[in-house]
Amino acid sequence: MRILILLIAVVSFSIQAQNITVSSGKSCTVDKTGSVQLYGNLTNNGTFTLNSDSNEYASVIVDSDNNGSGTNSTPIVYNRFVNEVGAGEWDLIGAPLDAQSISSFATTNTAGTAILVTSGVYYALGTYDSSDDTWTNFTSSSVSSAGNFDIGKGYQAGTLSGGGLLKFIGTAAADHQTQSIQYNVANDLGGSRWNLIANPFPSYIKANTHAHSTNNFLTVNNSDIQRPSNITIPSRIDPNFLAIYGWESDTNGDNTGAYTIYNFIDSEPLYIAPGQGFFIAANPNLNDTDFFPDATDRVISFTKEMRTIVGGDDFIAGRMMNPTSSEFLLKLYEEDTFINSTRFYFDNGLTLGMDPGYDAGAFEQDFGLMSRLPESDQGIGLAINAMGLEAFNAISIPLEVYQVSNVPFRISLEDSTIASDIEVQLEDRLLETLTLLNDEDFTLTAEEDLSGIGRFYLHLGNVTLGDNTFIQDLVSIYKGINDNYITLEGLPYNTKNNLNVYNVLGQLVLSNLLEANQTRQTVSTKGLPSGIYLVELQSGRSILSKKIIVK
Repeated sequence: MRILILLIAVVSFSIQAQNITVSSGKSCTVDKTGSVQLYGNLTNNGTFTLNSDSNEYASVIVDSDNNGSGTNSTPIVYNRFVNEVGAGEWDLIGAPLDAQSISSFATTNTAGTAILVTSGVYYALGTYDSSDDTWTNFTSSSVSSAGNFDIGKGYQAGTLSGGGLLKFIGTAAADHQTQSIQYNVANDLGGSRWNLIANPFPSYIKANTHAHSTNNFLTVNNSDIQRPSNITIPSRIDPNFLAIYGWESDTNGDNTGAYTIYNFIDSEPLYIAPGQGFFIAANPNLNDTDFFPDATDRVISFTKEMRTIVGGDDFIAGRMMNPTSSEFLLKLYEEDTFINSTRFYFDNGLTLGMDPGYDAGAFEQDFGLMSRLPESDQGIGLAINAMGLEAFNAISIPLEVYQVSNVPFRISLEDSTIASDIEVQLEDRLLETLTLLNDEDFTLTAEEDLSGIGRFYLHLGNVTLGDNTFIQDLVSIYKGINDNYITLEGLPYNTKNNLNVYNVLGQLVLSNLLEANQTRQTVSTKGLPSGIYLVELQSGRSILSKKIIVK
């Protein structure tokens, strides 16, 4: 079937066609509630426009049967909603169409309901650089040589007066798209694991397994890729951060924002809107040629099979707890001001260690309140801590708290769907107190700045506290992939701690008497040959052993 549009048409529902041609002097507008699926070509000799608002986004899919025959070779228009700029109110976006000039977008954008904000020579349009963890906004001089938007890459943008539409002009991608990513957290420039990317299609894409069991963003980019010569390319996303990190502006109506995390524990299908930007964390092995021998493998993939016309808002609108799940939040407040939270989720089949796609590290690793894995901790502060149901029997979870001295704060148990008879207790090991969070909040004004783990622990169920429990369950010993040192966290106060390191032959190669009353310490591994070592911590009368690998 071929459709030739001769009259002005407005599409506010879903239509399917073989081909669509808009004749010269004619127009077709796809309303925010409408969608078009083509099994062939989209040819625009007139005007073809897609609209959106803050909650609904029009979609067009070219080559809906994914046979590679469909094309869109003539430019169309996507009027994409972008939030108002302000403190904490930047929007993360990307180009839903290919070949849009950044210069013309910034200087002549006239979609009708909004304009791109300017301040002096600066535009409210910028890029994120993971090599040094910085944002750079385009200026009146730099924008002229900026080229086109890179579809699949994310940008920050902001409009005036409550948000509105900005106009993209270009062609709809009908085939797979990729976006290069980087891992730079170990460099000397303040680099980051974070990469700002965006949906490159003028349609929604499926994001999690509830949207599609296999053809979804997280699964595709977490799957091994087989290459010739028996080379396997692992997940491009860090397993400790296997999630989508979306910016939610104005979180509490106070002109602040926060990153909302979506992964496999979300019970509803997740869809990413056209041109929606979000962060992902790159695999820390990304620069290791043993794992990623070719630069072409250091990419995030957006497959055409991910495309769908299904979706709602831009998925950054806050989330509700699933009433049928077993979970709760711990929220950190300074007086009545919400700072952040860490989420605990419980289900069959999950473990006390890292479950990629269920556990998720926090976006900021030195801020507010986080938790740690009860087992096999690698020093990642978690925003989502997913565990098996056995955790209710008796488990202790390190809490990571960052708080300045002499500022009152409290930690509250909220949005709980766990059984009412499961006790949730917060222990302050320095003050030797236990607070039953089921009944009351934990409150404190610290006499010194707080950071890391070692002082605060969350206990579920009937936990018996004592020195042996502490050393076995609550001290973390690990060596990061790119670290040249061993990290020890959660060391007990007022206890003599000694660290011994043995090689595979049982020979003592390193011995350190650790400093007293420092809950976090590091021991250098420089000079140790590559290999497997046994790290033994003697704390008082208790002994904890852990294997590490030195490369």
